[in-house]
Amino acid sequence: MTTGARRAAVWVGLAGLVISALFLLRFLATTGWDPTVFLSVGEESGATRAYVEDQLGEVDLRPAQGHDGKYFFVLANDPWILSPSENAAVFDRPLYRSQRMLYPVIAGAGGLLPPAAIVWSLLVVNVMAMGLGSWAVARIAQEMGGSPWIGLAFVLNLGFISEMAIDGAGIVAAALAFLALLMVMRSKVVFGYVLLALAALTREAMLIVAAGTAFWLWRDGRRREAGLSLLFPLGSVVLWAAYLRLRLGFETGADQVIEIGPPFLGLTRAFQNWLGDPLDLATGLAMVILIILFGLRALRSRHLVGWANLGFVVLGVLFTELVWSSWFDISRALAPAVTAYVVLFLVDRQLSRRGTVDDAAIDEPVGV
Repeated sequence: MTTGARRAAVWVGLAGLVISALFLLRFLATTGWDPTVFLSVGEESGATRAYVEDQLGEVDLRPAQGHDGKYFFVLANDPWILSPSENAAVFDRPLYRSQRMLYPVIAGAGGLLPPAAIVWSLLVVNVMAMGLGSWAVARIAQEMGGSPWIGLAFVLNLGFISEMAIDGAGIVAAALAFLALLMVMRSKVVFGYVLLALAALTREAMLIVAAGTAFWLWRDGRRREAGLSLLFPLGSVVLWAAYLRLRLGFETGADQVIEIGPPFLGLTRAFQNWLGDPLDLATGLAMVILIILFGLRALRSRHLVGWANLGFVVLGVLFTELVWSSWFDISRALAPAVTAYVVLFLVDRQLSRRGTVDDAAIDEPVGV
């Protein structure tokens, strides 16, 4: 990789950072420069609303329960769950919410920042992650033979933009996951193991990326590396879950995971809701078509970026009505697969135009 190529990828990363910062500033300008709007505190979020208002005073409120940002704010104040009766007790699902620990650990500086600073640091971390993710995808595209500007498929992903609007952890998780794939493609697998573990500790669904990476490595005959690429993230998630059990106890109330259910049931039920909202209908159908196209392309191309994210197709089949009903939620849930599909599609298209793609190139793993 030449110095010029590396510099081009850096420019893409900076572009991702600037684009996300501009989105942030534009949104803040429409809300009177009130950063609490990103916490997504719901009018009906009960104990969580009371906690946030106790820490910050009057905050911007969203309808009903709001969204994820308020939980990450609570976690950033106590990321190690040292005082669960004062902090984690305000969660609807304590184990589920507390499992996603890395984003609030970073945003809260390990619990050292005051609440007023955390409101802003949650935003800053996501902007930085947008830049990092765009750079990582740009480098992946270069490793595959494509243009670094394909890296903008990260920052322009509707799902990641939606995550930023609610202080969600999906941007950090995906940025770490794509960076891990880049390390594996460049044979820096130890860094890849660590990054996969960090991604899974940010959002447990990133175990999908670890499993896909392990399969890709196993298929390439790298059995030891395949095992470690799955062991590191899985072990990290299990250890943190065990720690949470010790801090929170084994009796945690409501069911912890309500986003996963029987295959296709959530999708079919959500379809009835889509009929009443053109935007949900258009986005829902688009996501269905996209994951089908992505699955077929990933299986055919056998690139690491495709195989590593292929499990999101299966996850989409298992999502409940809660996830599929709204364009906002389903775009966030499947965001990594969207970026991966764009990368595969555009790289293959660019290589085809240059006449450098043949059957052998398609069938062999790229970047080893």
